[in-house]
Amino acid sequence: MKSGWTGAITTDVEETIKLGEQFADFIEKGDVFGFEGELASGKTTFIKGILKGLNFNKSVTSPTFTLVNEYDAKFPVIHIDCYREDELERWIKLGLNDYFSDENIVIIEWADKMQSLLPDNTFHVHFSHKSVNSREIILAAT
Repeated sequence: MKSGWTGAITTDVEETIKLGEQFADFIEKGDVFGFEGELASGKTTFIKGILKGLNFNKSVTSPTFTLVNEYDAKFPVIHIDCYREDELERWIKLGLNDYFSDENIVIIEWADKMQSLLPDNTFHVHFSHKSVNSREIILAAT
């Protein structure tokens, strides 16, 4: 990931998507992002912005039940959601490590549920509610 992006506070869906688009400018092939934070704090909305910023113009949904979505954007994007599956052995059997490559961008929602399986170079993005209408999105490298 290119340096320069640290985070921001957004006050609505459109701002969160726009911030995701801006974040996409800093992404490089091979980056892994662990998204962590409260339910409904903007993780999937931010990912929609990232994909928009990576020239993906189709529908983006959280893979809460399918576990993994793959998007053919500017770079291949792997979108993983651990909300309903926190058994580490299942993720290993599903081939999680195969997604971590120099060619893919990997974005994991609820990454704290699989912390021990993440590569050392994972960037953590923390989402939190600041008020009813605002959220804070902060980047922290491991």
